[in-house]
Order: sequence, then C-alpha cells, then structure tokens
Amino acid sequence: MTMDSYNQQHHFAVFGDIHGRIALMYTLAYLWENESGIKLSGLLQVGDMGAFPNPFKLDNATQKYAQIDPDELGFHKFCTQTDEGEFYLARQNTPNTYFIRGNHEDFDYLGSFSMPETVDPWQRLHFIPDGQQITLFKHSKRITIGGFGGIPPSTEHRARGKKARKKYRKAHRHADRSFFSELKAKSAFNQSEKIDILMTHAGPQCPDLQCGSIYLTELAKRIRPKVHLFGHHHQVIGPCQGPGNSLLVGLEHLNFKRNGELKEGAWGILTLSGDSANFTSPKNLPFLKTVKRETYRSLLN
Repeated sequence: MTMDSYNQQHHFAVFGDIHGRIALMYTLAYLWENESGIKLSGLLQVGDMGAFPNPFKLDNATQKYAQIDPDELGFHKFCTQTDEGEFYLARQNTPNTYFIRGNHEDFDYLGSFSMPETVDPWQRLHFIPDGQQITLFKHSKRITIGGFGGIPPSTEHRARGKKARKKYRKAHRHADRSFFSELKAKSAFNQSEKIDILMTHAGPQCPDLQCGSIYLTELAKRIRPKVHLFGHHHQVIGPCQGPGNSLLVGLEHLNFKRNGELKEGAWGILTLSGDSANFTSPKNLPFLKTVKRETYRSLLN
C-alpha cells in the first residue's frame, strides 16, 4: 500500500431516518457534489429507510404519514425498474448507498437477506443485515462498515420484584421484529476484522443520550469503531466522543419543517483520512435554500 492510498480522503453523505425519501437523499448528495466539487465515496443511511417494496404492506405509522406525504412510499420506486429510479440511480458514477433496518420497515422483506446485498435493479442500494459488515476499497485503504439495526427492548434492566420481572420478560419476548435482543447485540461482529464505521438505528446510552441503549453501549465498547452513526431518536447528537472512544453522531429524520425548509441535523458529511474522522453538518450552503418539499425533484434537471 502506498502512502498516497493510506492518506486518501473518503467523503460519505450520512443520513438519518429517511422514511422513503430516497429521491430527496440523492438530490442532496448530488447537489453537495456539485457545490463542493468533491466526489462522494458513498451514502450511509442509519435505518428507517422505509423499505416497503409492497405499498400494501405498510405498518400503521407509515400508512398514516403517507397520507400527508406520499414520499413515505418512495422505496418501491427504487426497488423496481421505474423512471424515477432510473433518473437517480442510473447516472454515471452514482454513489452507492449502504443502509440498515430501522423499526419501520417490511421485516419479511428485509429478513430474506442473510448477507449484505443490493435491493435495486441498478445495484446501488446495499442492505446490511444485523451483525453483518461490508468492506469498501479493498485495493487501497480499506473501510469496513458494520450494521446493527432495530431498536432495543423497552426494558433492558433486570430489576427486582415480581412486577419488574414480569415487565422484563414481556419486553424480551420479541414478538415485534422491530426489536433486537441482548443476545444478538452480544454476538454481533465477533470476527477479527476491525469495524471502521458502525451504523445502528437506535443510539447508545451515553451522557448526551440518557435514553439510549445499554446493549448498544456495550457493543460499541467491545468493537471500538472509529465512527458510530445512529438515528431514530429525533435528536441531533454530537459529533462527540462516544462509547468505545468512537466519533458519535446522532441524526434527525430527513424531512421538511412546516415552513417548507429542511430540518437541520438530518444529514451531514463524514470525512475519513488515514486514522482521522470528521463530521460536518451542512447549514449555510447556498443550494439548501432551494430545496423545498414540492419542488426539489426539479433541481437536477
């Protein structure tokens, strides 16, 4: 490996829960590339992609919000051959997206993937199942991305008392497949390969996120990723030092405010260079003022 390849910078656009807004995600990524003159190495999405290939199999929450914003149903336009999918994903040098599961997905569909695999005709959208990893740039400075999706049980503590034990057992039955188990978290990533970027849907318990998951804190301390990215909580966290001495970043949902402007903190740029990592959240870039709910699809024409 040459010194140039070791010091090569890689830029990733990182997105919180997008709930079907793949077109908006790629619009922002392309506009950032145009503005910065920098080619993205990929897009990272931390779950709640809104992976419902069959719009008749929506969960209740997605069905409710889709009545307000049809973009909640956007995934099915990208997992099959459509004009919109072609427009965004068939471009020359389109960056790949790497995503995990959230708690609002078609779990029958995502459960059919046992290994990282693309879910679209253009082979751009890579799903990473729980506890799996994918390695990029194998001929230069490797970057390994690990995925661990879903949300923790409502009760992670084993407390004393009959009522508390009953509550704990109920929380750990896992009839709802949006949850992950303590055992899954403890057994994930037992391979020897270093995880550079850990994507979880929920966040770890830490000073900046008291409601975070103890299991995810223990996972991060065990595997010590360079970067730990998450969404789910409707909170912007960091960038700060997280469990396992990682660069911790929590993202908002990618959506618009009532005034039509984008929510802040829903996306940003992760830069990896050698052993260093840096995350910046775009705020003052001129093109952001042009991104509106009703008209953003026209910005790339």
